[in-house]
Amino acid sequence: MDFDAPYSRKGSYSIKHDGLEEIFGLTGEDLLPLWVADMDFPSPPVVQAAIIKRAEQGAYGYVGGYQPQYKDIVSAWFAGRQDLHVDKRAFLVSDTIVAGINRMIRTFTQEGDKVIIQTPVYPPFHRAVINNNRELVYNPLKKTAAGYEMDYDDLSAKIDDKCKLLIFCSPHNPVGRVWRIEELERLWEICSRHNILIISDEAHADIVYSGNKHINFLNVAAQAKESVIVCTSPHKTFNMAGLHISNLIIPNEYLRHAYVRMLTREGYARPNIFALVACMAAYGQAAPWLDELLVYLEANRDFIARYLAREMPQIGYYKPEGTFLAWLDFSAFGLAGDKLQECILRQAKVVLNAGAMFGVEGNTFMRLNFACPRAQIERALERIKNALYCKVQ
Repeated sequence: MDFDAPYSRKGSYSIKHDGLEEIFGLTGEDLLPLWVADMDFPSPPVVQAAIIKRAEQGAYGYVGGYQPQYKDIVSAWFAGRQDLHVDKRAFLVSDTIVAGINRMIRTFTQEGDKVIIQTPVYPPFHRAVINNNRELVYNPLKKTAAGYEMDYDDLSAKIDDKCKLLIFCSPHNPVGRVWRIEELERLWEICSRHNILIISDEAHADIVYSGNKHINFLNVAAQAKESVIVCTSPHKTFNMAGLHISNLIIPNEYLRHAYVRMLTREGYARPNIFALVACMAAYGQAAPWLDELLVYLEANRDFIARYLAREMPQIGYYKPEGTFLAWLDFSAFGLAGDKLQECILRQAKVVLNAGAMFGVEGNTFMRLNFACPRAQIERALERIKNALYCKVQ
């Protein structure tokens, strides 16, 4: 596939492109949206073909009879790409990962219990805890000269009897870490010793670059399958977030049945028929497309590093080991919070995610989505450079 080819998503009801006035109060052809974490590439042709074929059947009634084939395809993907081998009954098809995490909080904790997150991190983690009347415990990542690390001492010091659950991000959004086995083992040891359930959001697991290997948290320890739930989805991998389908992997039968009871109480029934066929086509046939995509995304990641080193070395940037997200530190320019966003949005005309959304640790950061044609990234960086140069003058 030619990932350099221009591709317009305007007029498709894309929040990334068509939601700018609603979110930011801005309109105009001159805005460059590099924010929401979906891609400016079309989904794999096999996914498009599967949806079209199903649409042409003409009837869109209730879904049923898909489970054996669906679970064969999905479980084969995880066995082949992540060496994960679990009973197929462990796979539960759901809507979105975020919806699943909210349900898990309600299923496995009580109001007033504590839930741990590791900031800066994906904003819906924060909201899921607060909106369900649980208490947030922050275990911030440590920023070092080499990159971000988990702070195990801080985690251990903050755990008490009210801590019931830890929401983990792997690979990490927004800092781009792909966690090593030793790091995961240490986190597992602390949480298991304190009977803390780990929910591992692995939405970006398929987007990992050379020299790195994603480790499914269920493979971290022999007993991990008893107290870890892994949340997965084809959304990021195949650019199909609008279809709302995820696969939650819950090997522990007691936990799985408890979650299913919550699904029943909330009235969740069966997946959308188009999401279902798209997911099967993606996991069953789109691996070659993904392999090509990874080469292109890694080149985009490296292009950003070279550009910044040459043109704006003051911007802090660790090349992400996974995800298609660049976590950019503007602190050297004396910009933070609303002033930083104002500069990038109003002066550079580039739409990025404000780092403060991910936690206080992100106040001087912006998140840039580089899953788009390289020319678009270059234009955005040129605009940012010009805006920052005018600012410091």
